[in-house]
Amino acid sequence: MNVIRALQDVRLRGTDQQVGNELLARGAAMRYAATRNPDTGAQQPPVTVRGAMALTGYTLHNRSGGAATLGIGFKLRNDQWKAGQWTEVGSVYTDDTVDAQDDGASDFALEVAATNDDGFVILSSVKWDWLSLNVGLTNDASSTRAFRYSGATGSAWVASPSNIFLDEITGTADNIATGENLLVWTPPQDWGKTLGLTGISDGWYAFNCRSTTAPATTAALATAIEIGTLVNVVENVADNSTVSEEICDYWEPFGDAIVAFFSTANGGNRVAAQWRHAG
Repeated sequence: MNVIRALQDVRLRGTDQQVGNELLARGAAMRYAATRNPDTGAQQPPVTVRGAMALTGYTLHNRSGGAATLGIGFKLRNDQWKAGQWTEVGSVYTDDTVDAQDDGASDFALEVAATNDDGFVILSSVKWDWLSLNVGLTNDASSTRAFRYSGATGSAWVASPSNIFLDEITGTADNIATGENLLVWTPPQDWGKTLGLTGISDGWYAFNCRSTTAPATTAALATAIEIGTLVNVVENVADNSTVSEEICDYWEPFGDAIVAFFSTANGGNRVAAQWRHAG
């Protein structure tokens, strides 16, 4: 059994996406044989990934100075998702996974200046609960955003209802600020894998963020992105109160690290947990 005892001064990942810092624990490195690209069928070289993990107990301690939302879960492996830019006119997806999954400064465009309804897309093999952006360049403060996902049939976009969000990338009527921007939600029940959705290959849980009112002159750029799952989320946890499960067995087969979510960052927020290797 492995033990975590840590203070966390960021909400979820801070600005350490694709760097590895601030992760509470990481799975063991494993080397996999050559595989085939699910889209093209082309053979891919062997890769090293981190193995699955199981969470067997935890306590989250809110010391943020006020009521907060707390959660715990996993980061998904990079080989389980991809990302790219979305052009609304013509429904064009342009893959930019390399820039989303490296730490090159401000190299992933989240929108297009002066062009309404363009944005970015996340495609995942599994449903996810959180999306963390390290934004290196902010946009104009006049921009607004809308979110949608692939519906039950997989052939059309469905607008996301507002009541499923716990955090919405700095709100829908504000600029995308630099640093960590989070989208934390309860995945919609009718979120289906793509099947005939224009511009998107089949077999993915698709999510689209569009700037319905585009920034006038400067588009937001991200340095890196991560996504993951949350196994438990509790809202309105009073200051100096805890959320805990002494015994549990949460397993994420595609997770390679354990993370915690505090809606209000504070250097005193505390995580204690136990975990084991799984799978």
